[in-house]
This record gives sequence, C-alpha cells and structure tokens, in this order.
Amino acid sequence: MRLPIIPIKEDEKWEILSKVIDKLESKETKKALARYKITPVNKAIKMLKVIILAMFFELEISYAVSEVNKRYELRKFLRMEEEIKLKSVYSFIAKFGSEQFVNLILSILNVSVKKRRNKPSLLILDWTDISLDLNPFRRRDLKDKPYKWGYSTKGFFLGMKMMILIDYRTLTPLFFHVYPANVHESRIYPLILEMLRRRKLIRFGDSILMDKGFYAYKNYLIGIRYGVIPLIIPKKNFRFERLEGLMSNPLFIFNSKNVEKEKKRYKNLVERLFEGLKMNLKKLRSIIEDVIKLGKEAFSLKRLHCYDFEPVRKRCSLSVLLMGTTVKLGFREKKVIQRLSEW
Repeated sequence: MRLPIIPIKEDEKWEILSKVIDKLESKETKKALARYKITPVNKAIKMLKVIILAMFFELEISYAVSEVNKRYELRKFLRMEEEIKLKSVYSFIAKFGSEQFVNLILSILNVSVKKRRNKPSLLILDWTDISLDLNPFRRRDLKDKPYKWGYSTKGFFLGMKMMILIDYRTLTPLFFHVYPANVHESRIYPLILEMLRRRKLIRFGDSILMDKGFYAYKNYLIGIRYGVIPLIIPKKNFRFERLEGLMSNPLFIFNSKNVEKEKKRYKNLVERLFEGLKMNLKKLRSIIEDVIKLGKEAFSLKRLHCYDFEPVRKRCSLSVLLMGTTVKLGFREKKVIQRLSEW
C-alpha cells in the first residue's frame, strides 16, 4: 500500500517544493514558455507542476495524477483548481522533441546568466552515470541500443552518462549533455567544449575545473585553444616540464589584426593554467559531487524507467531544473546540500 501525498507545512521538503512552484509561476518562466511557443502557458505550467511533484517524491506520474485528483489539499498546494487528466500530462511530454524540451528547461533556469556573467568565471565540468532499470544479469545484444555498459566509481552499470556544467559561484547548472555510457570523458571533452562555445557558455579567460577522468596532456592544449583555462586534476605521473614543452600559440591567432596582442592573451592563459594546477583542486571540486548527488538521490535520476535518449534527456532536464532551482533558493552550503540529498 502506498502512502498518500499530503502537504505538511512544517516539512522542509514541502517548503522547498512550494518555492519551486513559485518559480514555475514566475514571469520569467511564462516568458520562456511563450518564447518557445508553448501555449496555453497556464496549462503548460499545470503539467510541469504535476511532473515536478512526481519527480520530487520519486513517484510514477500516474500515481501523482491520481493523488492530485483525489486530494483537494494537494491541488490547493499546487494552486490548481481543477483535476487533471493523465493522458494530457503524457501528451504534453510527448509532443516536444528532447532538444526543444532541454532548451526550454535551461531557459527557465538560466534567465539571467548572460546578464550576470560579465567577467571570467570558474566553472565545473563533471559527469555522472545514469543507470537504467534493466536486469544487468540478462544477456543483451547492445549493438543497436542507445544504452551501453559503462563504469563509474560504484562499478559497472547499464545505461548512459550525463555531462554537466555548473557555475562554481552560484552552483547553477548551465548545460548538460547525455551520451553513451561506453564513451570516456577524455574522448568527448573536445565535443563538449565545442558545444559550450556555440552556446556562448564559455568566454575567453574562463576556468573550467575537471576531475582526473579528463586527464590527458592534449586536453590541456585543447582547452587553451578554446580560450579557457582547463584545470584538469593531474595524475601522479604528471610533469609540468612536459606540458610546458607542448604549449604553443594556436595557429588561428596569426590571422588576427594584432598578433602580438593575441600572443600576450594566450600567454596569460598558460600562466594562469600553471598557477591553477598548483592549487588544491580536489577541495574546490568536492562541492559538485554533492550537487550531482542531490539531483540523483533526491530528484529521481537513478534507475530510470526510460530506454532511449529522448525520454532520458527530458528526465535529466527536469532533474537539472530541480537541482538548479534548489540552489538558487539559497541552499548552497555543502552540509545543507548533503542533508537534502539524503532525504
């Protein structure tokens, strides 16, 4: 027998969900929905409320809909006057392509990013495993399947991976990308940088902090050529002298009008890179593990009942929305995030 969903005023989780509902009803969210021509806006917000409710408490959407229709106090909490049809919720999710849905969610979450980021920032790039609800002991032909075998610190898993970019100062997720579990981070790293450049999420002089999974001498060089400082945590056999010997100016700067000025800019990047690699990068990076755990453990991003990239990307985007909204509400201290992820 399942427990009923009953709002409790004194409960911290319900208080956070109430503030998330406020975010969904804000002018910024309505503008984002209108920008992507998702109408009627009020109906779309109603659908998002139910989906978020289900994810917040790790429930099936069907059960969340039945509880909303059954309980007046729950509809009052969600600020919904009428009952809702399950078919309408599924139709709302299905009518969007994953790219459109992801862009919508990121637009809702990062309304003020461009206004805020007027100078170089410290960003954190990391990945997490997305384990699907599949029997790992069953023999499978994965040749034409979107999910693959992958490996994380917890061992082997069957599913996909998600790369996520987070602003260190605000802990706001800026971007995420879902890709096959059998692709190593160091291989997909150049593709991610290209995506970030096209989306204008990285600017010249930004520092990007990454773990040892991205480690390779060539990846330091690739980062510098994109105009960022790739603070990849080095492995034990790393040698500064070898990296310094590999550094050179990108060829494209010789096509610029002021070559000497460009040389100085890139020289400054290299100097900041070597300074950064001498810092305690592990301590700086530790916070992102807690933020990602918040998305996985507290907001339904584990053992997904989805088996294709499209639905997985949509689920990831909603989890990222909840993750980002929570930290924007002021829950940014390490201990607080850890406590929230253990709900």
